[in-house]
This record gives sequence, C-alpha cells and structure tokens, in this order.
Amino acid sequence: MLPERGSVIIVVVTLVTIVSTIIFAASTLIISGNKNASRLTSLKQAHYVAEAGIENTISNPIYLRDALRDGQVNIGQSIVETDIDGKTGRYQVTLTKSSENTIEARSTGYIENPESGNTISHKTIICDLQLKPGSFYDLTLGNAITTEENIDSGKVYIRLDEGVSSDLQPDVYCGGDIITISGNIPGSVIAEGEVQIGNTANISGNVIAKGSITLANGVKVGSNVISWEAVYISNQVEISGDIVAGLNNTGETGTLVNIGNQSHVGDIYTPDGENQVAISTNSTCGSIFTLSDTKYDGYLFPSEGLPQIDEETKNLWIKQAKSDDIIYPEGLTVGNGETYTIDGNAYINGNLLVDNNATLLVKEGSIIYVTGYITIENNAVVETIEADGDPNTKRASSFITENYFDILNNAIPENISLVALGEATSSFKNNSVNTGAIFVPNGTLEVKNNAIVHGGVFAKKTIIGNNAEIYFNPMKVLSIPPVGTSNEILRLLEWREN
Repeated sequence: MLPERGSVIIVVVTLVTIVSTIIFAASTLIISGNKNASRLTSLKQAHYVAEAGIENTISNPIYLRDALRDGQVNIGQSIVETDIDGKTGRYQVTLTKSSENTIEARSTGYIENPESGNTISHKTIICDLQLKPGSFYDLTLGNAITTEENIDSGKVYIRLDEGVSSDLQPDVYCGGDIITISGNIPGSVIAEGEVQIGNTANISGNVIAKGSITLANGVKVGSNVISWEAVYISNQVEISGDIVAGLNNTGETGTLVNIGNQSHVGDIYTPDGENQVAISTNSTCGSIFTLSDTKYDGYLFPSEGLPQIDEETKNLWIKQAKSDDIIYPEGLTVGNGETYTIDGNAYINGNLLVDNNATLLVKEGSIIYVTGYITIENNAVVETIEADGDPNTKRASSFITENYFDILNNAIPENISLVALGEATSSFKNNSVNTGAIFVPNGTLEVKNNAIVHGGVFAKKTIIGNNAEIYFNPMKVLSIPPVGTSNEILRLLEWREN
C-alpha cells in the first residue's frame, strides 16, 4: 500500500506544478496583454493630442503669416485635457518655412503621468502646407503695386529693397486704367483697362492690357507689349520683345499697331497681319505675323485682384488686438515731443493721433486695432521695440483703422504695416517714410511728394507720383495681417506620422 500512496503524492504534486505553471503563464500573458493594450491606448491618445495641436495651430492664420515672414514659429506647450484616464496630454507645435511658399507644421503630442511628470507616450504628425496659387499672399509677394480700380500716376520709382534677391521682378497690377505712369519698374505693368506710359519710363518686363496701350517719349520695354485692343507708339520708344494687338479679335479691319517717330520694336502680331500695322519711315520693326496658329493664339490675361475683408477676418484681427487686454476706451493721443509705449497688442476705441515730434513705441509683432482714424504727422516717429530675445530681427507690427489714415510731413512709421478699411482717402505723403506694406482694400490711397514705402502698396484705387519711391520687399509685405482663413491661404501637400 505504501508504494501506491507515494505514487499518488508524486502525481498530485506534478499536477499541482503543471496547473500552477499554466496559471502563472496565463497571468503573465494577461498582464502583458493589459500592458500592451495600455501602451496602444496611450499612443492613440498621443496621436489625438498631436492632431489637436495641428488643427489648433494651422486654423490660426496669424501663426501661418508669422512663419512665412519670420521663418519659424514655436507654439508653446498647451494642455489639451487635464484628465485622459488619469493622465495629462499636451502638444508642442513648430511651424517652419521650408521654401518661399511652403510651411512644415510639426506637432508632437505627449501623454504624461500627472504626478511624476514622466512621459508615457508621444506621437509626431508632420504636415507640409503650400500657399494656394492666386491667394492674397501668393499674389502680393510678386507685386509692388496692386489696385482694384484706376492708378493715376506721375513719376514713381520701384526698386528692390536692401537684401532682396535681384532675381525678383515685382509687377504693377491694375484692375482698371493706368492713367499715365513713368519712372522705373523692374517687373511688368498689367491692367484690365487702358495703359499710358511716358516720360522715359523704363519697364523691365511686359506691358499687358485688355484696353489700348500708349507708349511715348522715350519709353523702354524690356519684354513684350500685349493688348486685347490697339497699341500706339511714338517718340523714340524701344521695345525689346514682341508687339501683340487685337487679342479680342472682334473682326476690326483698321490699324491696330501704329509706330512712329524713331521708335524701334520687335516682331508684330495682329489678327490680319500687315494690313493692321502702320510704321513711319524712321521707325523699325521685326517681322509681322497674323495671330492665328502662333504662340499668342489663345493667350490668357493674368487676372489678379485684392480680397475683400469679411467679418471673420476682421473679428480675428480684433480678437488678436484685445488678447493682451490693452484697451483704450476713448482713443489715444501722443504729441508735443512725448514718448509713449504700447507693450503688446492693443484695441483703441476712437482715434490714434501721433504728432509734433512725438514718439510711439510698440512691442514688435503687435496688432493695433483702431475704430476711428489714424494720424501720424509733423516729424512723429513710430518704432517697434525688441520683444522676442533676438535683437537682430524685429517683427513688424500692424496698425489697422476702420476708417482712414494720414501719414504726413516727415512722419516715420518704422517696421509698421498700415491697413485702412474705410472708403475714404488715406494719405501717405510729404517726405514720409514707411518700412512696411500699405493695404487699403475699400478706399483710395495717395502716395505722393517724395514719400517712400519699403514693402508694397495695395489699394482699391491708387494715386501715386511726384517722385514717390517703393522699395519692394516681400517679407515686409507679410507684415500685413493675414487676409482670409487658413483654408483660403494654404493647401495641404502631405501628411505623415512618426
């Protein structure tokens, strides 16, 4: 009997050992599975937090504008939820300009232990974004002057600002008629109406118009002259490229190209060839062709235009202006040699007056929103002050008025963009100097009498001349606050995850 009892004990012990091993193994698998499930849950949570960082950042066009202008913007760590299954979530987003019109948005989401602060998991999402062709920034980054209606111009000089690539050739674009323009223009002159150019003007690019084009008195054009109607040339005009006339091709049989008085041009294209060209005996041209079956058959007008400021955009500017809780309920006046500082974004309910040798200091990168009008005159100075820790770069600030502005008499707004939303005339003249772009989408802008603008000029109607100078600078054009929503400005090129 004893040997049998011993065998039973051995069998029982063996079974207990096997069962214990199975239970231990199963417990280990369950624990490991739970850990993997928890890890996958945390990774998924980190993914959602990173997505929130992308969405919250690129939905704010001010961040996108700053990245295009400054090269890089870091959006601080933000709490997404204070309780994600007892954990904490935050994101860190960096916007980096990777080319002239492309931005990389890199967002990393973190899931953390709220007690220890240790990171449980993290996930990174990267988006490549590009300026939409035809969007406001895409157009204005190539234009020194853009206007919806007419340009009434005297002598204006357009040059490249210091540090701007000589490869850039900024244009003048007009949605109406260009009523005389002269001076030096490094790009093209484009108008939806008629164009008149005279007084030894030098146009490096094309002259393109839906209406007629008149060139006289020593004008030089470095490329082509293209009209949907007729081209009139006289008095020692030189055109290096082609002349194209009659693109509207309405069946007119009269003269569409008239060249006289010691003018010299390239090839000529009209619907009916030589029958529509008149050339004086002391002028010359290349060959004459009919338009059909040539490179100009079906030529499209390069249509552009300014955006309208809707309530969504306006409210975005107001929200940003109020974000630092600097509010002037009854306007602001700085005068008689006084120096005053606005240390951040500000909302001025009333008028802003800076005059008589006064100095207004504004924190760099700020938006100053004014419900009344803005006057800066009589040797007044507006300057931006260092704020981001990099003294070598000063981000431009923006002054926005719901009415109009007058910048007069040796006033110097330094590193400031000027925006006027009213329909009245805004003036920038009399030896004043501005180092920022000017945007008047609903009214008339005057830039006259030795005024100097570093950036660009964009208005519904423009009166410019009397030795006005524009030093084109696309980065200073980006000092204009963002116009339109993120979806209107950018398109998604690629979305990838790490």
